[in-house]
Amino acid sequence: MKNLHLIILFILVSTLSSWAQEDRFYIRTISEEVEIPVTTTDSIVTYTGTNQKLKSIFEKYHVKVFRKGFKYADRDKLKRTFFAIADSPDFQKELLQEMSNMFEFGESLQEELLKIYEPNDYGTTSTTGKNTGAQAYLDYYDFLGVPQAWYYTTGSRDIVIGISDATVDPEDPEFKGKTTVFKNSTFSEGHGLSVAATAAAQGDNGYGIAGVCYDCSVYTTRYGDFRFLRQLLELSRAGAKVINCSWGGTTYYETAQEAINEMRDNGTVIVSVPHNESYATTKGKKPRYPGAYEHVISVGSVQYRYNDPSESLHFNEKNGNYYTVGLKYHVGRTAGFKDNDPKKEYRIYPVSTNNLDQYVDVLAPGNYIFRYGRYVMKQDSLLYNNVEATSPAAPLVTGTIGLMFSLNPCLSVDEVNSIIKLTATNIDGIKANAPYKDNYGAGSLHTGKAVKMSHDMLQSNMYTIIENQKFHRWNFTLNAPYNIRIRNQKFTDSVKVHFTAKNKILIENETVLLPSEKGELLLKIDPNASYHCKDTQE
Repeated sequence: MKNLHLIILFILVSTLSSWAQEDRFYIRTISEEVEIPVTTTDSIVTYTGTNQKLKSIFEKYHVKVFRKGFKYADRDKLKRTFFAIADSPDFQKELLQEMSNMFEFGESLQEELLKIYEPNDYGTTSTTGKNTGAQAYLDYYDFLGVPQAWYYTTGSRDIVIGISDATVDPEDPEFKGKTTVFKNSTFSEGHGLSVAATAAAQGDNGYGIAGVCYDCSVYTTRYGDFRFLRQLLELSRAGAKVINCSWGGTTYYETAQEAINEMRDNGTVIVSVPHNESYATTKGKKPRYPGAYEHVISVGSVQYRYNDPSESLHFNEKNGNYYTVGLKYHVGRTAGFKDNDPKKEYRIYPVSTNNLDQYVDVLAPGNYIFRYGRYVMKQDSLLYNNVEATSPAAPLVTGTIGLMFSLNPCLSVDEVNSIIKLTATNIDGIKANAPYKDNYGAGSLHTGKAVKMSHDMLQSNMYTIIENQKFHRWNFTLNAPYNIRIRNQKFTDSVKVHFTAKNKILIENETVLLPSEKGELLLKIDPNASYHCKDTQE
């Protein structure tokens, strides 16, 4: 029989206080012909056009930012959208009411989205307009909520990210003063350098881009040694908390699994990929290692740009068929339409989908990712990978885990895996994803939510919120958060849940806790539960 211990206690609602009363919003003009010329001096935006009514509205408020919101957009509505920051929501309201001949739509950002931090090399989607790094389009960071994660931490030099994909020049501006090279790699410099930059390139240095965990330290080594993984063991024993492996092979080795087990005991998380072979070829039956080993987080790729086909890119191929590309939260890059009619049902083409399998834990953006390696080598073409791949997806997860460890270095490997899954965005509701179900893990990574959960677990006056997911497999572990709140959540079938809280566990409506005989549910309170880091093996 399964263990079932439910503890339902009273709720004490706690919220973080808002750090600003200002209004941050998007506002859209009625056409591209409408121009809003402005200048900014000492963080005050002044309208410099000839419309006196608009000028008077700008003068009434303290406007800090007013600029095009989507610099490189192709869609008409996005081209006409501005991002603004003002000291009062009345500014937006007055623009829409008094200047309806110029503006047609406005939308304030949600309060939670205001709790962000952006470094000075965040790229062209920066809300501050003060990017001094590469003119890189890092919209996938926005999709992942990376600025929300940076509100809590930008990393720590005490946390080491291992990169087993390349030799990184320790004198490179993005890695200087924080990088140790253990072994040289046989991968091309561009591949590994791009992977390393995505995970941990130095941020706020006015150069290049900011990696996800940009204040973390870096160890680098070569890829391979599939049988023994000795190069990974070396990094783990030296203190690496998470190691990125954007590579893989098709052969299982028991010796490699034992090496993974040792690294797990060391407290090191291994992140790998199911590889780039087409799902049309693999049918989800061709696992890649080390991604498919136990205690490894396997990362597939997901699309992140367009909410629906009407926003996406339509084009004709030679045979005249319609396609749509880059639909948000879809597991494949390209979808075609029934009866070749863009208004009808669509399905993902397996050939446009990277390998997925039952071992995949989570998905992350895998195309249109900035390639720092090409940027360094001054290769202006193909600065972004247009074809879907898993190698650039993995370091987004690796960097996220680095941020989590920066807040709580005593998280266990199993707990990190649990948090990544519990905070992922469920994508089962997308009909086109249905043929791939149980092969794309918990859904789409959300860096902001994963880091926030890692933060909230350590706050005695806050709840660790678990919500909006459906799990029928895997093991979930939370060792010692203060308070847990479960809502609109399903744990069923063979899932095993072991949650221990120091103070309270609250179970709300719309929550289903029905593991089968193969599953287990253990929820308990232990006032003495705490986090203690295990000593790294020498």
